[in-house]
Amino acid sequence: MPGAPIVYSPPAPTLGNVLVGTGICWTAPVGSSLPSDQNLGNATSWTGAGWTYVGATDQGVSVSYNPSTVDIRIEEQETPVQTIVDSATLQISFDISEETVAGINLAYGNGGTVSVTAAGAGQPGKTVLNLSTNFVQMAAALLGKNAAGFPHILYVPAVMSAGTVATSYRRAAAQRMYPTTLNAVCAQSSIQFIDITSLATS
Repeated sequence: MPGAPIVYSPPAPTLGNVLVGTGICWTAPVGSSLPSDQNLGNATSWTGAGWTYVGATDQGVSVSYNPSTVDIRIEEQETPVQTIVDSATLQISFDISEETVAGINLAYGNGGTVSVTAAGAGQPGKTVLNLSTNFVQMAAALLGKNAAGFPHILYVPAVMSAGTVATSYRRAAAQRMYPTTLNAVCAQSSIQFIDITSLATS
């Protein structure tokens, strides 16, 4: 005879752990340190430490992680005996909505040079960005808020901006945007998720 039906009530979820909200993306030269733990939520501390806010985005910031695996097989078994990670790609992507020279440069590899000409007699003021295929590595950090309301950080010490950029110049369909993809180019062991869980005691 079949046994009694299984009745299973899952443990009650912690609804406060279901989070929404934007993340703030920062970039800085490779080797830049994060602000101190007690100042991770202070924007002035980020800019004071040499970090730059990427600006407003169209639909926030996305993080993708794509490991590639290889199956190890033997003739005597139809299923793999082991699976190893061959490579892993982490990307931070967003569509920059603010049209600035710095934002355009970031989307196009961050290797361009900017020259500024002041206004003078017969010379209007201008800023010129010369693009380059010598893409520059930088550090990136994504700042969000955790369930306790404290900073939640994804820190990637070395990334390169190397994604496809397509910007539409149209009358009124939407603002001009600059898709940006930051690819991690550092050891995976150096990438950190940091959660501040409580205030300092003094």
